[in-house]
Amino acid sequence: MRVVILAPVGRDTRLLAITLEEMKVDAIPAANSGELFELLKEGAGSAIVADEALTPQEADALTTWLGSQPSWSDMPLIILTSAGRPTIMSQQRAHVLSAIGNVTLIERPVRPETIQSAVRAALRARMRQYEIRSRQEALLRANADLEQFAHSASHDLREPLRSIGLFSDLLALNYGSVLDGQGSEFLGVIRSSATRMETLLGDLMSYAQASNIPDELVEPICARGPLEVALENLSGAIRESGAQISAANFPEVRMRESHLAQIFQNLIGNAIKYRGEEPLRVQLHASREPTAWCFSVADNGIGIPWEYRETVFGIFKRLHTNDKYTGTGMGLAICQRIVERYRGRIWVESEPGCGSTFLFTVPA
Repeated sequence: MRVVILAPVGRDTRLLAITLEEMKVDAIPAANSGELFELLKEGAGSAIVADEALTPQEADALTTWLGSQPSWSDMPLIILTSAGRPTIMSQQRAHVLSAIGNVTLIERPVRPETIQSAVRAALRARMRQYEIRSRQEALLRANADLEQFAHSASHDLREPLRSIGLFSDLLALNYGSVLDGQGSEFLGVIRSSATRMETLLGDLMSYAQASNIPDELVEPICARGPLEVALENLSGAIRESGAQISAANFPEVRMRESHLAQIFQNLIGNAIKYRGEEPLRVQLHASREPTAWCFSVADNGIGIPWEYRETVFGIFKRLHTNDKYTGTGMGLAICQRIVERYRGRIWVESEPGCGSTFLFTVPA
């Protein structure tokens, strides 16, 4: 909540300081542009600068410094311009100053109420920037915690699960013949629960890995390759279900092959799992948007009620019991996280008994 002032001519600095003190805002004077930069580096809510205090070279230096700030930071500046009829020089100067960044131009003479209003707006904007930074830092910490948990889940938590699975198998092998019907049933529950937990931990690891996809532009790839990888991984389920899968108009997109293959595999796998009584048909298509490609994966399965169109993308969210349809409820959540990391979106259009169409956008 402090404002740096650079107004080396006349009584501007003192008058501005008095005006800001009435607002209980710290006014920090700077003797020159060099000192202005140093004070801004220490932290400030805003700066008030007289236009005559900045030469074109200093304005360029200020623009460069502002451009080097973190992505969340957009320092609001208040520039005091000269009064009088606009001239070609004053218009050029205003253009240079406006190009600096988050700038408010105020013509002198300035009324105290005008300065106070501009400073309040600048400080509110700056406070929102700090709030954004705080949320970003909290999100980074949460992602780091999730990554650490996923690492533990994939190693520390899986070890006792392997022991449970191993010894339940040994128990069934060596003592299965002496167990009565109820004992065999209990042993089966233990073994299936261990297998399910192993699958849950694997999906949780995949979700954490999707959360850590680097935010960078990647080289374009043909989407046909990831689709073929997904179909190969699902070949057994495709043969068993007799699914007919068709794909057309597959373009080049800026995604990593493994990520796009995982999306295709999860969506096609869901279509196979939630198929109806009719022979399953899955149709994949891509259409061009201004800056992205929109993929659709349509099936003629059991469909999804309208009120669950967003719920299905939640972590561990399932619309059916494990007895009817096996799974962890993580497949669509993983798809959503991957798509969002590539600045796209994913949604579903569906009606019960009429199949489902999952659509997602990826950068072109």
